[in-house]
Amino acid sequence: MMKYKIYRSFGYADKDIKKHVLVAVEYGEDIYAVTDTLIKLVCEDALGLEQYQQHYTAEAYAPELVGSHRRVKRYSYIMMAVLAPARGEQNDLLEYGITEEYSNDY
Repeated sequence: MMKYKIYRSFGYADKDIKKHVLVAVEYGEDIYAVTDTLIKLVCEDALGLEQYQQHYTAEAYAPELVGSHRRVKRYSYIMMAVLAPARGEQNDLLEYGITEEYSNDY
């Protein structure tokens, strides 16, 4: 069983890494088995932030492996949440980092 920890960044995962906030933990056989749940958890977390609680919708991209161009080495995967305002203003983007580890906890 694998354990996935989701961390919210303050915009982009490469910045202020030590200040990222743990928002959820999920268990599953592999990343594909938990992808739908991770997407739901990321959207719920993003919409729970005060500035996005009213008049915003959230969508999230499936987890992607951290690319070699990234400075952050803490995470195995990165997810992007897109927060869209109701009135056509500019969307906001939030990146989430995901760690993956083997676990006997479950």
